[in-house]
Amino acid sequence: MFEKIKSRKNLQVALDFIDINDALKVAEASSRAGANIIEVGTPLVKASGIEGMKKVREVVKDKIMLADMKTADAGDVEVIIANNANANIITVLGIMDDSTIKSAVEKASELGMLVQADLINVKDVVCRAKQLKSLGVDIVGLHVGLDVQKTRGISVADMKGEIKEISELGVLISVAGGLNKERISMLLDLPINIFVVGGAITRSKDPYTSTLDIVNIINGN
Repeated sequence: MFEKIKSRKNLQVALDFIDINDALKVAEASSRAGANIIEVGTPLVKASGIEGMKKVREVVKDKIMLADMKTADAGDVEVIIANNANANIITVLGIMDDSTIKSAVEKASELGMLVQADLINVKDVVCRAKQLKSLGVDIVGLHVGLDVQKTRGISVADMKGEIKEISELGVLISVAGGLNKERISMLLDLPINIFVVGGAITRSKDPYTSTLDIVNIINGN
């Protein structure tokens, strides 16, 4: 799976819903339009649990599914939960203790899953990315959270320098935070493996077409 993600630029659609039915509609449309990774967003994980994630899996079929658990403790236990929900990737908070991340990585390796460290609120992302690489993390997620986007008026598109440095570590790079087709167009020359899009698709009147537009941009069509 690591090599599959590495071999192309991927669109990940973040299902940050509370209502599972709303999530399933967008999951189906975006999968059909060519999204490579479907993310069960943190609000949906909390609202619907394992059964909700299983419903998403039924809809997205053989697509890669990410459980955005944002694990902060008991890394191995949360990996088991995500695995029971048929997820392929789990997220842990990169700011948390190394022991939590290491336990998640070890259990994920046993179960054939990947671990993504979300660097939300990490001050020195390059330094922490190096540490995370040594812990065995597969994917480094550069993430500007919604609250920071609102209060500071920035997006992940403002992190080009950090993206270039982290890419040299040999990990996969995922970027999230205020991305839409215009901002993705400005980032295509960077070594980004996964572009995470939420509201630009999930709040669209036509999620299928919105997804297809972004897929075409990423694929250079």
